Amino acid sequence: MILDGLAEISGGLGATLSAMTHDVINPFDLHSTPPTADDEDWHQRLDSELYQPARTAGLTTDPIVYAKNYERFFTALDRIDAELNGRRFVLGGDKHTAADQWLAILLCCFELVFYSLYKLNRQRLEEFSNLAHYMRDVFSDRLFRNSIDLDALKQNYYLESELINPKHRMPMGSASLHDPHDRTLRFGAASADSDADEDQNRQRRSGEWVRKVSRHRNVITADGSSGFPAERGRYHLYISNNCPWSHRTALTRKLKGLDDVVSMDVLYFRRDPDRGWQFRPEEPGCTTDTIYGHQFIREIYARVSSDENSVPVLWDRHTQTIVSNESADIIRMFDGAFTEFAVPDCKLYPPVLQDQIDRINTFAYHAINNGAYKAGFANSQEAYEDAYRRLFDAFELLDYMLRGRRYLLGDALTEADIRLFPTIYRFDAIYYTRFNLNERMVQDIPSLNGWLENMLSIPGVVEASNLDHCRKGYFGRTGNNIVPLGPLTISGNRG
Repeated sequence: MILDGLAEISGGLGATLSAMTHDVINPFDLHSTPPTADDEDWHQRLDSELYQPARTAGLTTDPIVYAKNYERFFTALDRIDAELNGRRFVLGGDKHTAADQWLAILLCCFELVFYSLYKLNRQRLEEFSNLAHYMRDVFSDRLFRNSIDLDALKQNYYLESELINPKHRMPMGSASLHDPHDRTLRFGAASADSDADEDQNRQRRSGEWVRKVSRHRNVITADGSSGFPAERGRYHLYISNNCPWSHRTALTRKLKGLDDVVSMDVLYFRRDPDRGWQFRPEEPGCTTDTIYGHQFIREIYARVSSDENSVPVLWDRHTQTIVSNESADIIRMFDGAFTEFAVPDCKLYPPVLQDQIDRINTFAYHAINNGAYKAGFANSQEAYEDAYRRLFDAFELLDYMLRGRRYLLGDALTEADIRLFPTIYRFDAIYYTRFNLNERMVQDIPSLNGWLENMLSIPGVVEASNLDHCRKGYFGRTGNNIVPLGPLTISGNRG
């Protein structure tokens, strides 16, 4: 029963509070799922590490006792927050248990009571990496949520002691249980969609733009078992700075410290109307084709009898062939196969986070990375509006995800951040105008803008990014070919 031992009290939880001024409700009596032995272990932990320190800190008159229990409380919250970075619920699995319900109630109490009344105010719940998302996930169970009267629970504590609340004043704020959370995205069932391709055969809206599939998909391995061993000086990367798919490969190459391992050429930011991506070494930031002296990337493809014409391209000098023209595969190879040559402290796809990274990659690819193009290149109002809404819904979730984190999955930079970055980097200066994605800018979303600034502060990121090429590439080949001078929203790289 939800009220367990309290259910015998006539009139239910809310109706009894006026008579319970000093008989405080025990939050561990509130659960809808019968506890197991494992739940009881968490009961003891939550009681000793969170609830009792909170109560002691809040009701004491001794500053030393307050400070000691303040520290105990937040040390425990930090530890639980870190644990929840690797699993959806406290006992693992895909369903919450009584232990999760107890913890979720305590987190609500922290948000509604402990922070202000008990002066446990080091940081708000939303400022933790996982706790606010976890609380909303548990309370998404409608039966559980509707069975807990949080206003009554709040009143229970605020009317308990005249010492700490002499006027018996009740604050009006409530817990944000209906805001978006990322727990289903990170730990729910994996999507059947690819994180790099579109299903070319799926039924679509009229006017929906569809990205073509990259067909060159060989793999470099550290041991050479694929036929393409990781070697210094063997591979060459062709990119264009304004192409976001190229951008992510150049960024990974830079962050992994592979500049002297994988050589690179930069094509001109505007495509020839008939022959596609071209080399224009006279333009600042562009190079020649330093291997063959070709004028167009299509000539590289012609060497392997391919009619494709896209960038990036990862070329093997030894076998004179294309390894890959899929950016998702290239960055994964740079991170994994070239470990011997890369900087030692940059692992973008660590095993412990791979499932979560894959899920976020799929979400970001369809809603944001490719989603921006689906809006910008749509051939019908309906297709444009569908992509528009999906992108800004995704931005809303990112806003909540990043409120307590430096990066998408916490304090560590991962492949998910690398793949998201090119779109966010271009958004205010280009996509807002060029693709009519004008609900709001990144600079209007504090947490997402903060993430962008964090990314730009990483050594090598600005060096691997060229907003000037991006502006000229997107705006200089359509309409009147005028390249806008603003907005200047990215500090440190306003080119």
